[in-house]
Amino acid sequence: MQIQRTDLIDQVYTALRSRILQGLLSPEKPLRQEELAEQLGVSRQPISHALLLLEREGLVSDYGRKGKMVAPVDARQLRNLYQVRGALDGLAAYLCAEQSSERREDLFASLIEQGEIAVQSGSVKALADADIAFHRTLYEQSGNPEILRIANQSWTHMERSMHQVLAVHTIRPGIWNEHRAISKAIIEQNPTLARDLASEHAVSAGQMTYERLTASHQQ
Repeated sequence: MQIQRTDLIDQVYTALRSRILQGLLSPEKPLRQEELAEQLGVSRQPISHALLLLEREGLVSDYGRKGKMVAPVDARQLRNLYQVRGALDGLAAYLCAEQSSERREDLFASLIEQGEIAVQSGSVKALADADIAFHRTLYEQSGNPEILRIANQSWTHMERSMHQVLAVHTIRPGIWNEHRAISKAIIEQNPTLARDLASEHAVSAGQMTYERLTASHQQ
């Protein structure tokens, strides 16, 4: 079905997508169009179109004969995606560290500061935003646009898991200690160390996410 996107459909899509990524609409929650339309102050038509767009993105799935629901989080799929991202992050960090740039030290210092402020704030959204900003900068600074393009294909699913994992207070400082070490290796132009740290960071984050999600499903 071809959807003629309008500003209203895009607004509804953005609002629902944000709620799903932040966990405000939890996995496997039924999505009743009447309720969503009332909450957002729109008719059912833009809700219906927005849900189809979200379904194509993998964030919404069928709920039997009852309509649609928020797609479940697949812990194993996420772990697999993080393993792939480990290779991408490692390559991005390696390429970053091979280059010299006068503004790079200030750029990464700003990203680390953003992360530390997010940790102090306790806001899961701020933490997720800071984490995404760090990794996207890593891809953009690599000089290889294909890294960002490939990473974008799976980032939506990882962003969903971030909000659940970052709710655990004890892991937050450790994430930014690792980001700081990656940044230091890049600034000091140590490609091998930057690659190894970035790859290990992503793979361990994937394993931690897998364990966290698996444990929550067993409760």
